[in-house]
Formats: sequence, structure tokens, C-alpha cells
Amino acid sequence: MKLSRFFKPLGPVLITLIWTAASSAQASTIYSWTDENGVVHFTDQPQTPDATAYPLSVTEVSGNIEQTADTIATQAADVAVVKEPAKTITTVSLVSPMHEQTIRNNEGIINIHAVTNSKLNNQTQAQLVLDGVVKGDPQTELTWTLDNVDRGSHQLQIQLVKGGKVIASSDSITVYLHRATVKANKPKPVQPR
Repeated sequence: MKLSRFFKPLGPVLITLIWTAASSAQASTIYSWTDENGVVHFTDQPQTPDATAYPLSVTEVSGNIEQTADTIATQAADVAVVKEPAKTITTVSLVSPMHEQTIRNNEGIINIHAVTNSKLNNQTQAQLVLDGVVKGDPQTELTWTLDNVDRGSHQLQIQLVKGGKVIASSDSITVYLHRATVKANKPKPVQPR
């Protein structure tokens, strides 16, 4: 029996199979260029002579797709998700006086109130900063009364401290204290006769 008679009709089929296998295994190329407006383009054919070629390798996927999906699902089930509780960011804010508020008080008294989302105790305390200087000792209350403050503008800020370290600070605000005189005398109490 002549083999050429057997292979002759298979010739075009064999050529097609070989060409398909070769083209699927070869790498593809994409081209990139930038136009006059600065827009970057990507295509499978070079559109300009200065287009940059980027070879892409094609990876053959073999095996049963359902089996691969089952393997991925099994691996995902084995991964333990550990959720940590969200950490609260400690904040402190001045409630009064307000930023750029004018306070009129001849005795130089400024009452200060603040709020925080943290519980104050012996470890976490609040301190008042007036014009960059800490006033008094740290405390567990969020109210302060300053007296005999000089007239003019002053910077106020509240800091939360824990173990001697500042863990939170309020925004610094400016207040303006107006006094009739610098040497305001307190009224003397009336003496009974």
C-alpha cells in the first residue's frame, strides 16, 4: 500500500494543526506610542515608526477548569481570616472659648472647657498649654480657669498625656483678652459698721 496516497488528503489538515499549535505558543506583541496631545495609545499593530514594542508571553492553561476552581476554593477555605479590633484614635478638642473669640474681662479670667473620646484617669490626663507653656499639673478634669491673664492675644491648646508622653493634642486656638486696665484692682468688700 502506498503511504503517499494515505497522507495526501491529510496534508492540509496537518499544516493547519501545526500552524495553530505554533501560533498559540508564540508570544504576542503590543505597541505603545504617545500622540501630539500627550495621550498614550496601545495597539496590536504599530501605528507610528517610533512605537515601542512590548512582547507578551502566552501561557497555556491545561487541566480541568472545574478541578482548578475546586483547588482554589479549598485553599481559600484553609486561609484563616483574623480580625483585630479597630484601634480608636484618641482625640481632644477645645469647646470654649472658640477660635479668635474676644473675651472681655477686667480681672483677666479665661474659662476653658474641652472634650475627649478617651476616659481620663491616673494614667491618661489632660494639661493646658497657654502660649506654648504648660499651665499647672496634668489633671483628670477637662475644665480650667485662668485668672490675671495679661490682655492681648493668647494661644490655647489641650494635650492628653500618658506616662509623661503627649498622646493627643487639640488644635491650637487664638483668643483675645480685653481688659480695661492692666492693673485692675479688685473691688474691696464693704465692711459692716
